[in-house]
Amino acid sequence: MILVGIGVSCVNTPKTAVYPHTPALKAPAITQADSFAIQAFSTLAAAQQEDNLAFSPAGLEAVLHLLQQGAQGSTAAELAALPLGKKGVYSAMQPAEAYALFVADDLTLTPGVRTELVQRMPFASAPGKASKAINEWAKRQTHGLISNVVDAVSPATRLFAASAIYLKEKWLHPFDKGETESFYRFTCNNGSTTYVDMMQCTEAFRYAEGEDWQAVALPYKTEGRIGEPGYFIGILPKGNAHQFAAQLTPKKYQSIRRALAREDCTQTLLVKLPRFRIDTGRMQLNELLQVLGVKKAFTREADFRGFAKEPLYLNDVSQYCIVINDEEGTEAAAVTIADIDSWCLEPEQPQIKELIFDRPFLWIIGDLTTPAPPYFMGITAKP
Repeated sequence: MILVGIGVSCVNTPKTAVYPHTPALKAPAITQADSFAIQAFSTLAAAQQEDNLAFSPAGLEAVLHLLQQGAQGSTAAELAALPLGKKGVYSAMQPAEAYALFVADDLTLTPGVRTELVQRMPFASAPGKASKAINEWAKRQTHGLISNVVDAVSPATRLFAASAIYLKEKWLHPFDKGETESFYRFTCNNGSTTYVDMMQCTEAFRYAEGEDWQAVALPYKTEGRIGEPGYFIGILPKGNAHQFAAQLTPKKYQSIRRALAREDCTQTLLVKLPRFRIDTGRMQLNELLQVLGVKKAFTREADFRGFAKEPLYLNDVSQYCIVINDEEGTEAAAVTIADIDSWCLEPEQPQIKELIFDRPFLWIIGDLTTPAPPYFMGITAKP
C-alpha cells in the first residue's frame, strides 16, 4: 500500500497577504510551452515565504480579457502578448462566473463597449453608494463568501472591470468524517509544527511520482456532465513547497498532468489531506502584472480609448480568494477587480500677453490722475 499525504504550507490562515509587501519579483523565463497561469503562480510563490497562497488565474485572466476590450495601441499590444489560457474549453466542473464593467455615470463610453456588462455608478456624486453596490455584487456572485472588495472610491475613478468565480463541487469519493483525525501533526516549511484535522480516504485514485514530487488526482462528482472531468490535483514536493512552486515551469506542470492522465496510473491509495480554509484577503497584483509584461497600462502612456476618450490608466488590480476543502468537497470563490482611473488633467493656464522692450521705446515719469505734466518723458532708442 502506498501512503500519500498532501499538505499546504501551513493551515494557519494569514490575515493579510505577504505578497503586496514584497519589494521585488522576478518573472520566470518564458518558453514556447509557457502559460500565463503557471508564470503568475510561480511568481507569486517566489514572493511568499511561509504563508498560505490562493490565487485564481481564471479570475485574473477574465479581467485581462475585459481590459483588452478597451485597450488600444501599445497597451493593447502588451495585453495581447500575455500567454493567456485558451477560452471556451468545456469543463465538467460547473463554476458560476460573472463579469461586469462598473462605469462612472458621467463617462461617455466608446461605441463597441459590451453594453450588457455595463453598470452605471455614481463614483463622483455618491462614492459610498457606488462602493456598496459593487460589494453587494461581489457578495451575491460568490454566495456570501466575499463581500468587501471596494473600501473607497477615488474622485478619479472612472471604471472598474470585475470578474467573480464561485465553485462548489463534491468529491466522487467523499472523505468519511468519522475517519478524520484531529490534532494531526503538520510540519511547516520552516520546521515548526501545527496541528490540523486530517481527512483520510482509501480508494482507487490517479497517482504519479517524479524525481522530486508525488501527485494524486482526486476526482469531483462530475459524471454525466459534458466536458473534461474535474480533479483536485494535489502535488507533494519532496523538498520545500514554496521553492518547488517558485521553480514550477509550465513544461513541468504539463508533465505532471500527463503522468496523472495516463490510463495505467490508477491504483489504490490511502490519501490523507488536511481540512483547510484559505482566505487571502486583498492580494494586490500590480507588481505581478508589471513583472509579466503589463507596464504601460499603469502609466501616462496607457491607452484605453476603446473604453472612452478620456486619458485613462490602470490604477490597481486586486484579487480576493477563498478556498475551503472539507470531507464533502471543495468550495471556492474569487473576485478580481481592476480600477481604471482618469489622469487629473493639469488646469489650462491662461494665455499671458507679452510686451518685450527689444526695440526703441518711449517712456514717461508722472502720475495717472492729475493734470500735472509728466516729470520726465523720453525715448530709449539705444540703451
